[in-house]
Amino acid sequence: MEKSYTYSNHLSRVHVLITDLTYMKKGVCVAGINLDNFKNIRPILFSGSIQMDFVRRNRLYPYAICTFEGMPKINITAPHTEDFTVRDTVEFRRFVTQKEWYEILERCASQSLADVLNDSINEDKWIVPGTGVPSLSLIKLQGKPQIDSIQVKDGAISDIRATFHSCNRSFCLKVNDIQLVDFISKRYGDVVELNEELFKGGQYYVRVGLTRPYREKCWLQINGIYSEGLDRQIRQCSGIQQGK
Repeated sequence: MEKSYTYSNHLSRVHVLITDLTYMKKGVCVAGINLDNFKNIRPILFSGSIQMDFVRRNRLYPYAICTFEGMPKINITAPHTEDFTVRDTVEFRRFVTQKEWYEILERCASQSLADVLNDSINEDKWIVPGTGVPSLSLIKLQGKPQIDSIQVKDGAISDIRATFHSCNRSFCLKVNDIQLVDFISKRYGDVVELNEELFKGGQYYVRVGLTRPYREKCWLQINGIYSEGLDRQIRQCSGIQQGK
């Protein structure tokens, strides 16, 4: 893959594998893995919040490798140290194959969410703002996750909660993965049947993110759930073409 480099004005060219898209109050949060060092990265526009039309125009979908030009955000406040401010010009390169995708997930995944967050999780739900832990975590699960509840308001899904187990601890968190929420919205029915359709076996990974501080808490949320069968269904539904 292409090598990154830094300009004299301190702007760097970085190659990112997009892993998740989540809803934010003012737009869309895009997160991924920097393919030059295999660390988590969150591109943020110099010009303002990322909107869905920007995502579509530049094909910033999971499985995509995109090149950004930018620099680490100045005066970053923990735990959101993965923030990386970028220009509006983005270069889409390609979608990775499913084999490449899981090789990278395996390389970057941890075995325990509590270990990644240094056991700083309060009530299994939130982190104190300013805590020096990552705001993006990728965890390899030992068992299946499951959708626990789906709330509907005004005819539309307003809240989805899912449970997963990590190192003898159970976490029930809000699902904020745009593609998974969209998929469930189109297929919503009995929760038991939904779990049977989504989670049919195999290896599972979960991406956990921390929200920006709200009422002096950074809340844990599920940014993405990954498995071969689940990925295939979601991407077929969303029209994303994987690499061959």
